Amino acid sequence: NAIVHFKDFTSSYYFFFVLCGVISLINEFNINIGTRLPLCPDVNSFYGTVDWIKQGPFPSLLFAFGHFFGAVHEFINVFIAINRATSIIAPRSHEKIWKYGIPISCAILVILGVVGSWHLFDTPTKFIGIPHEGKVYFIMLPDSRKHPEISNSRNAAITSIVSPVISVSLYTISICFLRKKWKLKIVRTEFSLLLLGLTSMLLGLPLAFQQLYFFMNKAISDEEVMILFQMLPWLFDLRFFSPTLLVLATDSNMRDKFLGMFGGKTEVSILIPSNHTVTSLQMWSWLLILYTIYVPIFIALWIVEICLVIFHRKDFTSSYYFFFVLCGVISLINEFNINVGTRLPLCPEVNSVYGTVDWIQHGPFPSLLYAFGHFFGAVHVFINVFIAINRATAIIAPHSHEKIWRYGIPIACVLLVGLGVVGSWHLFDTPTKFIDIPHDGKVFFVMLPDSRKHPEITNSRNSAITSVVSPVISISLYTTSIYFLRRKWKLKILRTEFSLLLLGLSSMLLSLPLTFQQLYWFMNPDIGDEEVMRLFQMLPWLFDLRFFAPTLLVLATDSIMREKFLGMF
Repeated sequence: NAIVHFKDFTSSYYFFFVLCGVISLINEFNINIGTRLPLCPDVNSFYGTVDWIKQGPFPSLLFAFGHFFGAVHEFINVFIAINRATSIIAPRSHEKIWKYGIPISCAILVILGVVGSWHLFDTPTKFIGIPHEGKVYFIMLPDSRKHPEISNSRNAAITSIVSPVISVSLYTISICFLRKKWKLKIVRTEFSLLLLGLTSMLLGLPLAFQQLYFFMNKAISDEEVMILFQMLPWLFDLRFFSPTLLVLATDSNMRDKFLGMFGGKTEVSILIPSNHTVTSLQMWSWLLILYTIYVPIFIALWIVEICLVIFHRKDFTSSYYFFFVLCGVISLINEFNINVGTRLPLCPEVNSVYGTVDWIQHGPFPSLLYAFGHFFGAVHVFINVFIAINRATAIIAPHSHEKIWRYGIPIACVLLVGLGVVGSWHLFDTPTKFIDIPHDGKVFFVMLPDSRKHPEITNSRNSAITSVVSPVISISLYTTSIYFLRRKWKLKILRTEFSLLLLGLSSMLLSLPLTFQQLYWFMNPDIGDEEVMRLFQMLPWLFDLRFFAPTLLVLATDSIMREKFLGMF
């Protein structure tokens, strides 16, 4: 789509987007052949019976190209971060820089790919069978005797660390410059692309943590190797496929072209004055259809998983699952709140009631909706903190873990209510109403509380503090847990707890894009209506990412949940 409509995608960013897509497809082909199929006992027999597949040039080249294109993809994210930084810090020189920067970056990407993989092209590699729970799995193993001075796990760990460190630094600098350097129209476009690049990078972090864990624990057993390898296809998919959805969520240009493929007649909202012409309302119709399809699916998935834990509670014995169920219930409440208070008011086809029905437009209804949104939002954020504490005690103090949480669960519930009240008590008596914002020939509605009621309290500051404190505490606890993981536990327990640790960590990471949005809002209190609309239009997608992500992550990481879920069919 970007190539066909290249005249509409003029930013140099899109070169890297297309390049990232091509490299992602190559990597996915490599992963499916070299990792996913060998880990499927139903179809992997030929990896042990066909000689040219089992050993020789085929697995050697597969392994070498996997490392080459994997490194190239990793450093494409760095160049995307550099591209976003120059577009914001040096906007007038940006296109001139990248006229020469693109060919230079291509040469550097090839060199960086070669640096991390050259030794593998002449290293004998073969598929070896690993019996595990009555089945045989195959993994690629290079002959370490060929180049004993080079460690593949070390190279992968260095690449996985260097790329996010550089990227996060550049994105942080860019966000600091964002409000000071540019006109509003440019800010709107570049902020969207900045968020796209930042979020894509964040979704690659779970794989980075896996690579780092692999490197830090060299004496791992076959059992643990299998756990790590079984995670790989899911982690690779998260890294390579996530930009396809994120670009539709953040980039209105791509969204317009994509939805334009499906045609449709334009419509006019009854709230838009007759002298306004609407040219792209069909986009919102397709968005509404998309919401109507996927939101109920994920809500049903949450309900099914909660019921599985409750009905099979003898199999879900870890205290972690209490917080999983609680997280699910709070997520469903938050989704109801988001759909009624944020998503529907941003859909011009159906939002007329927010401007015509008095009890919806102002009064107790929007006031309670706004207050409960902040209350349950804060509760959800701090549930992630208690999940991190739960995972930390499970690994650092395994023998006392269940005893701690016998009393810890009721204490946690009280604290969650207290923390929710602290951030929202003032909103329950604050008049709130839906206000209309004309934008691009359409009318949207957003909730606005009366700041005169409690002028000493800033909602954006509270949201920013909550959004920052939770990840800082959680990341510290997960880092400590990973450090202790290899030293403290027996293998059988390690396998279960490592899976739940990865689940909690991944869920927390997928809430970070919303954190950055809240932080940006707080740092820039004087933003205009245009930018307010851009931030509001991002909210439904960012909330869905936070509240629905655990439904898929638990199936990817937790074998007990996966077995119970598949057993339904």
